[in-house]
Amino acid sequence: MESSAAGDGKLDAVPVRMSSDDLVGRAAEPDELTAALADAVAGTPTTVFVGGEAGIGKTRLVTTFGERVAADARVLVGECLQLTGDGVPYAPFTSLFRGLLRDLGPAGVAAHAGAGAGALARLLPELGEVDAGDPRSAQAQLFEHVLLLVESLARERPLVLVIEDAHWAGASTRDLLLFLVHSLRDARVLVVVTYRTDELHRTHPLRRLLAEMERAPGVRRVELDRLTRDDVRELLTDILGTEPEPAQVEATYERTGGNPLFVEELVCCRRSDVALPQEAGLTASLRDLLLTRVERLPEPTQEVLRVAAVAGIAVDHELLAEVSGVDDPGLSTALRAAVEGSVLVADERGYTFRHALLREAVYGDLLPGERGRLHARYATELTRHAEPRRGRAAAVAYHWYAAFDADRALVAAWEAATEAGRAAAHRDRLVLLERVLELWDRAAGLVGVDRLDVLEAAVDTARNSGDVERGVALATTALAEVDVARQPERAALLYSQRAKLRSSAGRGGAAKDLTEAERLVRPLPPGRALAEVLRLVAAGRTNRQIAAELFMSPKTASVHVSRIAAKLGVHGRGEAAAAAYRLHLLDGEEAAAPLA
Repeated sequence: MESSAAGDGKLDAVPVRMSSDDLVGRAAEPDELTAALADAVAGTPTTVFVGGEAGIGKTRLVTTFGERVAADARVLVGECLQLTGDGVPYAPFTSLFRGLLRDLGPAGVAAHAGAGAGALARLLPELGEVDAGDPRSAQAQLFEHVLLLVESLARERPLVLVIEDAHWAGASTRDLLLFLVHSLRDARVLVVVTYRTDELHRTHPLRRLLAEMERAPGVRRVELDRLTRDDVRELLTDILGTEPEPAQVEATYERTGGNPLFVEELVCCRRSDVALPQEAGLTASLRDLLLTRVERLPEPTQEVLRVAAVAGIAVDHELLAEVSGVDDPGLSTALRAAVEGSVLVADERGYTFRHALLREAVYGDLLPGERGRLHARYATELTRHAEPRRGRAAAVAYHWYAAFDADRALVAAWEAATEAGRAAAHRDRLVLLERVLELWDRAAGLVGVDRLDVLEAAVDTARNSGDVERGVALATTALAEVDVARQPERAALLYSQRAKLRSSAGRGGAAKDLTEAERLVRPLPPGRALAEVLRLVAAGRTNRQIAAELFMSPKTASVHVSRIAAKLGVHGRGEAAAAAYRLHLLDGEEAAAPLA
């Protein structure tokens, strides 16, 4: 197998020996994927989940399959990112659609997207301005237009969507994947999802998703087993170019447990003093085994690999150059050795560790101080980067948090939460807002809002994401901190939100919360009431919805809306909503003042 990258100091046409040129021990699995694609081409959308432990060959299987069918189908690949719980909203979908951008260009993608280009701009800024609208419906609109884009592409030619490492998928990614699988109808689409079975602990969210997915038509699972002794002999023969001795086959099989990656590492390292456990996992002995390949490389290459490992499984060439501080000739030389040593794989943007376990081993070998300094340098360089990229704010937040810089981590998490909100990634936004709350006591007063503002945003986000239990808990915390006497309308809104959350969950206490909210808002001054109506008109609420949210009669709400329309000199709710939205760029009483 060969990998190449061109231009700007990147490696050119570097051959990379991955392992065997054949899919050893995988006679049935490629046929299963081929059969799934045939069903999709016939008009039955199909999803295949490919599971197996780390190093078992999931990526090799789907990569080889993709290469085989590329002449007959469009193959788009996206990867989930491991960012210590801080999900990058829709990371694999953004990645695979970026591949589409490279193939078709923004105009070509926009042609397939049609009227949905504004919604899809949440994932691809190259498509233009993001459509404004009610944030509560933004995610639904995004999902619908992703579906329409996929269906449009599939009408042109069969489409294969590959989502790698779903065990790292954020909540928004899981939601979009579930929506697609359940919503595709009569489209020539095959979705292939890989995941690590050894990562799925009992409460892992992907485990629940798999259980729900399996009830959908056209969903299949393929589990990759470890290699047999005969498979290990065949793999050794292919790698070594000669038939191994029976004793070597037996020793290799016993030490690796039939894991293809570990077989290759043993052959590469040729060390007899490293004991490998039967079960896969990044134990000290396995880390030693993986690091042996790295330690055989020149010291400058090892240093560059340490820097690259802090970025994650993949890193852009330019970003690596900035963070490492190595001049271009030296960096290219170091990277060439890493690619030729089968530690990194080069592509058109940068470099990817040949396996996530290699990256984990290199990262785990860093001292805490080294990690912190490198995370800080990545955060600094990512902040300086001029090119807009969806998910960059989340990456900056992750790096500052890993660098133990509470001040910058809080600011970055707030900015990332704002970006996630624009992408309608409500569940990922909730994670980031809770990170802000976690850091608040150490870094308060840095984002232009108070803690109660963050709590209110988290309550609203929890409600939008459907996380009812968390929303109730956050609303309860906020109510304990709000000054009811000085801010009765603020407390009323929190009581109202908690009531709706409790009601949707079938929990008691909703009626009591509504009674308290109504008691608090009765004395609301007319100007403030008009400002609240203006806000809801701008958000596209109906008169009945406005009445329910502000605890007034539908008739009173209608009078307020008519007054707003008359003052703005517009006719009809659509024009009023558009004008109200522009006016609502002001806040509170200021927004209502021109209407008084």
